[in-house]
Amino acid sequence: MAGLKEAADLVIYGASELATPVGPAPLVGPRLGELKVIRDGAIAIRDGRILAVGRTSDIRRGFRAEEELDVSGLTVIPGLVDPHTHLVFSSEGFRPEELEMKIEGLSYMEILARGGGIMRTVRATRAASEGKLVEECLERLDVMLLHGTTTVEAKSGYGLTREDELKCLRALRKADEEHPVDVVPTFLGAHAIPPEYRGREGDYVDLVISEMLPEVAGGGLASFCDVFCEEGVFTPEQARAILSAGLEHGLKPKIHADEFSDTGGRDWQRS
Repeated sequence: MAGLKEAADLVIYGASELATPVGPAPLVGPRLGELKVIRDGAIAIRDGRILAVGRTSDIRRGFRAEEELDVSGLTVIPGLVDPHTHLVFSSEGFRPEELEMKIEGLSYMEILARGGGIMRTVRATRAASEGKLVEECLERLDVMLLHGTTTVEAKSGYGLTREDELKCLRALRKADEEHPVDVVPTFLGAHAIPPEYRGREGDYVDLVISEMLPEVAGGGLASFCDVFCEEGVFTPEQARAILSAGLEHGLKPKIHADEFSDTGGRDWQRS
């Protein structure tokens, strides 16, 4: 029947610019990152899925919606997905001065050896309450959303004890419940060897595998398991043991590997 409009839940219209990927997009190739910009753009949405994008006149002609949103004067872009964040940590352990140290020539591992780097943030995060961590996560998510991020992968890793890693992951779950940005949690208990385990690194690996992983998985606190595989941190063999144990608990593997030296850690799953 001529003139029949398709039902939508929401029509967003009047955008000065609407940026949309050219699709269907190839997985590789020069057009992978290509965007099309539509002036006076609009979007039709139903059940949380985009039905169509186009000029406002075309979308409003083809769709009727229960709700309409006028975004005149604004730019509409796809939501950004940030696949690697360290969202949960105490701001008391924020380390902007280390950028200057790196500019002066100190390496990441040299800063770590001086008591800076991860360990400084670990000490502050251990001292913070779960409620304070939630509050700071929400503040960071506000800034991310303001800049267009709608989904983040967020790692633990600044607790490095059973209790503090679980505290960080619970804070991430609470932040996800309270904020419109989607938070996908990753367990990174193997972010560094804590000072109390220096010289007995194998004992810490055992702690991650035998105590932390079962509780993380049993509580549904993470989707992924990650390891920092690097010289002076975790060896490829230790990373393989942790990630394999994570897989047994249903956690998908991620790995920080070979950032500063070639350990072969990136090949863990082929070994």
